[in-house]
Amino acid sequence: MKHYHQLTQEQRYQIWSLRGTGMSLRRISEQIGVDHSTVSRELKRNSDEKGYQPKEAEQHSQHRKRSSHKASKQSDGMTQRVVEKLRIGWSPESISERMKCEALPEPDCLSHASIYRMIKRDKAQGGVLHLYLPSTGKTRCKGGKRSKKAGVHLIPDRVDIKERPAKVETRQRMGDWEGDTVHGQSAHLVTLVDRKSRFTLAKRVFSKTKQIVGDALIELLTPVSAKTTLTLDNGGEFADHVRVSKAAEIAIFFAKPYASWQRGTNENTNGRIRRFWPKKFDMGTLSDEEIERKIEKLNNTPRKILGGMTPFEVFTGQRVAS
Repeated sequence: MKHYHQLTQEQRYQIWSLRGTGMSLRRISEQIGVDHSTVSRELKRNSDEKGYQPKEAEQHSQHRKRSSHKASKQSDGMTQRVVEKLRIGWSPESISERMKCEALPEPDCLSHASIYRMIKRDKAQGGVLHLYLPSTGKTRCKGGKRSKKAGVHLIPDRVDIKERPAKVETRQRMGDWEGDTVHGQSAHLVTLVDRKSRFTLAKRVFSKTKQIVGDALIELLTPVSAKTTLTLDNGGEFADHVRVSKAAEIAIFFAKPYASWQRGTNENTNGRIRRFWPKKFDMGTLSDEEIERKIEKLNNTPRKILGGMTPFEVFTGQRVAS
């Protein structure tokens, strides 16, 4: 398989100099380390009435590179597609990965860096595309001493994460879930995320008592066929885990206190949910339909970690046109 490389400016000066001595094209190509057809094509493309001039040849080459289709992938259709996806909350990474996932021809794919440059140019021209970019806050350590057993006394019959099957760590199967609550002012969300597919389930509750949160977990999990384990934090709202485990037929484990990385998938997903409803937002003002639409949007947004596929597609095995 041949690999083609652009001539450098130095090689163009060598061609000009050696050609002036009357050297043949094949000898010149051997001298500068390229195929003879490359030298022939270079002379034909970049010679004018004055003959071949290396400085002008380099300028012609750079102009063609800038104006080529590959360098101008942002056609009107491509730009419109990117804008549409940004407006519905997709990140540049998600857009780029989705293009690869859909197996678009290489010239029709954009890297996330190209999309960010497009957004930067738009902003410089007074555009608003940058306003659609997801924003995240800084992670700050709360500081102070932390008890290694914080919250544990609130969970009777608690089964520690160290008892969880090692297979869960591999993310090779569907049905290993992580759970948490997203706090609001007058209401909260109980969220569940599948570790492999990142598929998310959520239900609003107006109280965080163990009975109400337990009922929400049962309601979310009962219709799901793929359910083997559930890993929760040590909040008292999950104290009814024994009832949930029996009713939903799922093994429940608890992460170590202050070890949020042990439920990293859920923590990441809750951060994405916060893009819809920031802290201190009153979730009690939302309708069930609004919550359902946002969670559906989350499940239908391509993820880089899923190779450009959406959580819905991975979880259900069904491909959806975007």
